[in-house]
Amino acid sequence: MKKSGKSASETDLTGPSVLILGAEDKGISRELLALSDYQIKIPMTGTIGSLNVSVAAGILLYEIVRQRSV
Repeated sequence: MKKSGKSASETDLTGPSVLILGAEDKGISRELLALSDYQIKIPMTGTIGSLNVSVAAGILLYEIVRQRSV
């Protein structure tokens, strides 16, 4: 697995993709992380500690659509 350390907007999401999203309390299993090619992050500012998984999914899906429609 490659840890990109890049934000979603800096990562090429134009090709076939699978999003693996983990719940805040359990996260993502090591087995699934080992299968992934990249880990990307959603940059946050201020005092926000984490995002609800549905909010994170919406942000990532928006970014995928944005990149594919350019």
